[in-house]
Amino acid sequence: MRYAARMSKEPAKVKVAAAQLPASKLTDPAAALANIHRAIDQAAEQGAELLVLPECAYPAYYLGSVEAYHAATVVDNATFIADLSERARRHAMHVVCGFVEKRGETLANAAVAIDDRGKVLGIYRKTFLWGDDNGVFAPGEEVAPLRTRWGNIGIVICADARAPETIAALAAQQAELVCVPTCWVNVAQSPGEFYNPQPDFLIEARAREFALPFVCANKFARETPQLDYCGYSLITDHTGRVLAKASPDRPEILCVEVGFNKPNVTNLADEIRDRLETDAPPEQPEIGKLSEITVSAVPASCLLPLADDEEGHDLLQSLAAGGTNVVATTLPDEGTNESFVVYARSLGLRLIGWAVRDRVVSEVFGSYAGIPGDRIGSYGVARARALDGAAILFVTDMPEDMAILRTRAAENRVYIVASGESTAAIIGPGGEVLAACHPTDPKPVTEMIDLRLAADKLVFPGTDIWAQRRVQACRAAFGKRPANPN
Repeated sequence: MRYAARMSKEPAKVKVAAAQLPASKLTDPAAALANIHRAIDQAAEQGAELLVLPECAYPAYYLGSVEAYHAATVVDNATFIADLSERARRHAMHVVCGFVEKRGETLANAAVAIDDRGKVLGIYRKTFLWGDDNGVFAPGEEVAPLRTRWGNIGIVICADARAPETIAALAAQQAELVCVPTCWVNVAQSPGEFYNPQPDFLIEARAREFALPFVCANKFARETPQLDYCGYSLITDHTGRVLAKASPDRPEILCVEVGFNKPNVTNLADEIRDRLETDAPPEQPEIGKLSEITVSAVPASCLLPLADDEEGHDLLQSLAAGGTNVVATTLPDEGTNESFVVYARSLGLRLIGWAVRDRVVSEVFGSYAGIPGDRIGSYGVARARALDGAAILFVTDMPEDMAILRTRAAENRVYIVASGESTAAIIGPGGEVLAACHPTDPKPVTEMIDLRLAADKLVFPGTDIWAQRRVQACRAAFGKRPANPN
């Protein structure tokens, strides 16, 4: 895959499509190919100029083993790509399609990009391997956009989007739109329900953070007794606004006009960049030193002004009496924070109301970091502190963007405890909102949390988020360091 250069100053507007297909099985590759052909024809009928198809659209996602793939009656990669190329040329449409790529004796979870003349622009290989991926696929080693006649497109496959460095690398190389062939697994806990964090909040946050539109094509239905997909293919603009979203349980072609966009490039301070780019192992929170604690997130308006009355004291007394161990709030300066800390300590509370910058703090309840709200919108600081072993990130001056806060928690498997002037939220390591208050009704929110969950970096069986970080795939993409990083 070659690195791309920006083609024009004015962002293009393109009619893009995402094809949601039924789950396919390795034992029936003909059905998978027929579904792909049908989706290409239907997208062309709707005037699509760029079509994205799911991860491993051919022949299937779940292979069982490398040997099972080799024994299956699938067409070879060259024949499959030639077929896609002919159809792309016939319909004058760009096509991005996930497929199983045979590379010698190994397999890759790959996606091919083909232009409207039938020319192969490049092949991307998944870097963040998920669950059963690890037993059959070799990870990709390069993250780079591809050049099209409209501008630069990036490709990520499914779980790749969970790693912020991957999208940041595409943005740094001037990708202007991201294509996501995916197999979002249904992780809902109840029969008949459908859920996955990516279509729920993570893609929205990625689009907004990096100012990139996303075109995500998923599967639906069950592929094995243990594996089914949640549907919800979606297309967002560069602000994270959802332009189209599919149902959870039927085939659909989403087709809308999307503007390519100049990306937000993240400038990282040297200390943060050093931490993210090093091969040194992360600091793992020690499970033996972690336990359940009760934490309260308190809007600042519920505590201040202490100088005028004793309401702040009364509230802290009430929280202590209710079993709270740690209070998180937002205070205007270090002096005010210290006065509250001293009083809270007399009640047996640990109060955190002023962000401790650039370091992880060890407490009896575990390790944490404080991050100001204006620095949580970019992934770098939170990522570095999680790599340094923080189990909780306390966010002061809480931003309104709940999707970003949930993403910071999920991508690092940490708790987020956030507070603002009239807001507060407690978010779990999976990005789930455990408790929150609305600005129109500011009040403390309290939750018992198990910090041992933040020490467990398994986001899915066989999928450790730190083990899946492909530092080498992203390091070169960031280029020269800025003279004055933020």
